[in-house]
Amino acid sequence: MAYRMLVLFLGLLWLVSPAAAEPRVALVIGNGKYGSGIGSLTNPPNDAALIAKALTDAGFKVNTVLNADQKQMKRAIVDFGKTLANAGPDAVGLFYYAGHGVQVNGKNYLIPTAARIESQSDVDLEAVDADTVMRQMEFAGNRMNIVILDACRNNPLPEASSRSMDRGLARVDAPTGSFIAYSTAPGATAADGDGKNSPYSKALAD
Repeated sequence: MAYRMLVLFLGLLWLVSPAAAEPRVALVIGNGKYGSGIGSLTNPPNDAALIAKALTDAGFKVNTVLNADQKQMKRAIVDFGKTLANAGPDAVGLFYYAGHGVQVNGKNYLIPTAARIESQSDVDLEAVDADTVMRQMEFAGNRMNIVILDACRNNPLPEASSRSMDRGLARVDAPTGSFIAYSTAPGATAADGDGKNSPYSKALAD
C-alpha cells in the first residue's frame, strides 16, 4: 500500500508542470564499486542514473553521487539538507539510495564504497546511518519529503560476523509529511536483477 501511495504521489508530481510546481530537490546516490570484502554490485550506479533522469524529467533539481565513500556521502547529505532548506517551506525533497545496506539493532545503515566492515561492531563507524538523511530533511522544514531505499540486497558482511544480524532493512516510522519506500518488505532482501537495472528501479522509473 505504501509503495502504491508513493507511486501515485510521484505520478501526480509528474503531471504538474515543473514551471508551475513547488520547488523539487533530490539527492540520488548509487554505490556499486565495493571492495572484495563486501562485494561489488553492478546495477546501483545504473539505477541511480535511471532514477536521476526520471526525477529531472519530473522537474527535480537532482544531485547524483556515484560510488561514494563515507565522507562523500555525508557531505552530499548535508549539502542536500541545505539546498532543501533554501528551497523554502513549499519544497518537495527526495532521497534515493541504491547499494548495500544493513540493519543493526533496528537501525538502517547505508554502506559507503570504501567501508571496511569485518564485524557487526564496525557498522556504526564505517557506514552511514539512514536516520541522518531524515534528520537533514526534518531540519529543512519543508512540507513534503520522500526517502527511497533500494538497499535491501544480500547481506554484504562476512558470514561469521553477521549470523546474529537481521535480514534486509528495518521498518521505520516516517515523520509527518514524509514517505519512506523500500525495494522489498522490511526484513527481506531484494534481487539486484539480471539486466542493467534492478527490477525495482525499472518499475519506479516507469
